Amino acid sequence: MAEILTGARARFSLDGVKVGFATGVTLREMITYEPVKVLDNIQVEEHVPTDYDVSLTADMVRIVGDTIKSRGWFPAQGSSPTQHLSNLITTGELVATLEDNQTNQIIANVEGVKISERNLTITARGVIGTNVTMVAKRARDEYDLA
Repeated sequence: MAEILTGARARFSLDGVKVGFATGVTLREMITYEPVKVLDNIQVEEHVPTDYDVSLTADMVRIVGDTIKSRGWFPAQGSSPTQHLSNLITTGELVATLEDNQTNQIIANVEGVKISERNLTITARGVIGTNVTMVAKRARDEYDLA
């Protein structure tokens, strides 16, 4: 029987800190292939890799006083445009980890992560949520990590 990973078993961390009340994570790896089109051939000769992109999105329940800015994961505005720019430039990269909380096996390790967007969702009778979009340099799953 296969070990099925479920959301109840999955743990999401940024820089080793469990993201409490995370409700969903999407990891995306994309390789761009460009067609090589040559003379005297109506068909594509070959597809060659030209780009590799990694992105993540995460949905979280909003906790009062505990924000991605207060944790240093997203740059603060600062008191002036100069300070804001400085905060943008000096915010470091993160490591995101998806892990099986029953076996402590790492399912994915995502390196060079920067949060590029955050959204706050408020509804009249719902739980307030935060959605963040992240860019990254590379993602390695348990096969790559073995």
